[in-house]
Amino acid sequence: MAVSWRRIAVPAAAVGVLVPAALGTHALLSGPDKPRTSSAGIPAAGPTAPGAVPDDAQATGPEGGAAVARPSDAPSPSGNSVSVQLSSYDAHRKQAELKPSAGKTVRSGDVVAAAPNRHAPSGALFKVRKVTGAHDGKVRVTTAPATLSELLGDQNVDQRAALRPGEISVKPLSSGVTVQKRPGADSGGGTATPSGEPGTPSGSPDATASGSPSPSASDSAGVRTQLVPSGTRRAPVSSDSTLSPEARKALTTLRLGLNVPLPKGVQATTKSPARLSGEVSFRPELIFQYEKRGGLNLLPQRAAIGLGGSYGYGWQVHGKVRGAADTGKISVPIAAVTGRHVFWVGPVPVVVSTEVTFTYRFNADGRIVLDADQRTSGSFAVGAKYDRSNGWKPLHEARQQTKGATPRVEGAASATARIGARAEVFLYDTAGVGGELSVHLTGRAAGATDGGAPAWALSAGYDLKTELMLQLKIFGIQIADLRTTPFALHDERKLFGRGKLPAA
Repeated sequence: MAVSWRRIAVPAAAVGVLVPAALGTHALLSGPDKPRTSSAGIPAAGPTAPGAVPDDAQATGPEGGAAVARPSDAPSPSGNSVSVQLSSYDAHRKQAELKPSAGKTVRSGDVVAAAPNRHAPSGALFKVRKVTGAHDGKVRVTTAPATLSELLGDQNVDQRAALRPGEISVKPLSSGVTVQKRPGADSGGGTATPSGEPGTPSGSPDATASGSPSPSASDSAGVRTQLVPSGTRRAPVSSDSTLSPEARKALTTLRLGLNVPLPKGVQATTKSPARLSGEVSFRPELIFQYEKRGGLNLLPQRAAIGLGGSYGYGWQVHGKVRGAADTGKISVPIAAVTGRHVFWVGPVPVVVSTEVTFTYRFNADGRIVLDADQRTSGSFAVGAKYDRSNGWKPLHEARQQTKGATPRVEGAASATARIGARAEVFLYDTAGVGGELSVHLTGRAAGATDGGAPAWALSAGYDLKTELMLQLKIFGIQIADLRTTPFALHDERKLFGRGKLPAA
């Protein structure tokens, strides 16, 4: 009986295997026998557990490393792989150049998966459609899209990994914003720098690209250049096993210092100049889930991709308005955060990236004085999840609490300060899901009427939106374009107040 084979390519120095499609990848993925720990410090039991990193996964030089498996008439648990280098890769033109090891070949149908490298800053996942030529030991090929089902076969991966300093880049985009160095971070984790001087890790070339982040490979000369190349496992900043949970959390928490100007027309109060200041802390976590068991159905039972994490906003909002003031309908960008994590499934890299843009907005519509020092903390998740019974659905979680000293709210109007975080999450270089968390403080005041006392209130709340995108078909699941039907969560709670305000 004829047997169809799946050929798998993984980063150089990792062990690739040839897998009969009928058996599923889990049966033959080879790897070391001892337990591993992922770069996020999550133990992984077994040779093919998520987070497993081959012992010999070292730097492979300027070219991207990979290995391509080829069919074997007598497959064995050790597999049969061919080492190659990804000499060039053009996703738009669907072309690649591979350099096999001596005496080996690349064949049509091979599946290539590469961790991030200079040729594929977001990693790469593709099938070899056709071999078009060869020269100097390198093979030119045309490529076709590949799916996670073709790559992973029968696997069970369920991870939520906090991004470490070496996996994240930050660029201030507004005056009055600083990036604060993480406790215990080395020079590779970013430094505290003023806006206009992006926090460039030591040794990172040219991290001065302007504008908001882009998923395209053409942006790789900017903030992305400090990311780990293919096959390279950055040495941990410190041993996770020696750190307390609090220290591990601090190590993976991004902190931005704020002292941003409020719009023209906002005056100083008796307590402070007009400003929005304080601290934004954010602990980003990338979410990836994939589960497929044996059977004739080629689709996974479950899947998920998203961004989550905890956050804290130390608000200091001070301003006096006589008339109207607004930073604009489009929020002002504060900072761009780019992060990338490789989930290792045995020797196979699954590359999940995120790009988050923090923004702020202030608007007031009348005569009001606002002096508020509050602390908002919470957690959230945006993304998408799938199961065979219900199809794709939004992944949405939100929790928030705000507390602080009694504010000063006077006048007869309202004023709102808002900090937003717009996120997009990608698998390899393919878009997947997007979402936005917007956290706000609102002060409302009304003058005395009918001999009564003035009324005022300070409220806090959030809006969480998530949207699914067509490119989720990388999971092998065809879906409709759902960008026109985003899912939203909203919550607002009164913190302080006196009297009865008119309806908003």
